[in-house]
Amino acid sequence: MTNKFFSQYLLNAGIITTDNAAAILAESLQVSPQLYMTALQMGYLDGRQAAELKEADSFERAALDKEYLTVMQLDAVKKAEPDRDACVAQVVFDQGLVDLPQLGEFFASSQKQDCHPVYEVMRQVYAASNLEETELGYIGDYMELFVSTLQRFMKADAVLVAAPAEQLEKQYLTYQSMGGAMALTVGYSMSPEIMVEMAARYSNEALDDVNEMTIDSVEEFYNVLNGLYIVNMSGSNLDMDLDMPYTVMDLLPKGGQIYTVNVVTDFGRFALYLSNDGFMF
Repeated sequence: MTNKFFSQYLLNAGIITTDNAAAILAESLQVSPQLYMTALQMGYLDGRQAAELKEADSFERAALDKEYLTVMQLDAVKKAEPDRDACVAQVVFDQGLVDLPQLGEFFASSQKQDCHPVYEVMRQVYAASNLEETELGYIGDYMELFVSTLQRFMKADAVLVAAPAEQLEKQYLTYQSMGGAMALTVGYSMSPEIMVEMAARYSNEALDDVNEMTIDSVEEFYNVLNGLYIVNMSGSNLDMDLDMPYTVMDLLPKGGQIYTVNVVTDFGRFALYLSNDGFMF
């Protein structure tokens, strides 16, 4: 049981903050959740039961003796692959940021069909920019796809923060436009270190600096992400075309309708820009 955006849910709930998000996401990659946390995340235990079993000398024996788990459920918990949500939950619990009953409530609430933590951030972005929410659904869909694509192709978790972008001393902007039934231009502004890390994760190659291969890898990630978005849009009878990606240095997009989102990942942070009117420099 997972919703892909549990970290974002915890950020929106105030458990994770903009200051500790990167460190928590990075630490979650090194953590194996305990059996009580996995069972809680899978919905087999409630928070009170998980807290009780955590203190038992033997989780397995106590879970069966108290009839909190069946033999089949216990076997499923023991065989489960470490889940991203359970790993993040283990970190925030170990740091004393939340207790098990609260986590049980968070796991349950985040699974509801009307729970869209990424959309909540985009509503904040629209409100801060005094923009109409006419196309919020399409933008929200894009941002959900963006986070899930980072998770899939870069093995990286991410949370979104509605805040002005940080001005970097040196930065690269890779951007790509989509047109047709709806116009959308998306760009990421990042430091050289973040760009190298993104390229290395996507290409599975050892990269040390920004070179042609680094840029090609990041631009290829754009092609994949935005290509997936176009396919999804075609399923809603909205046909769109994909332009070539471009990378520029030390330039930020300008225009009358640009939405800015800060992306915090386990390897650092960067700014994401979206516009329905295209970028100007």
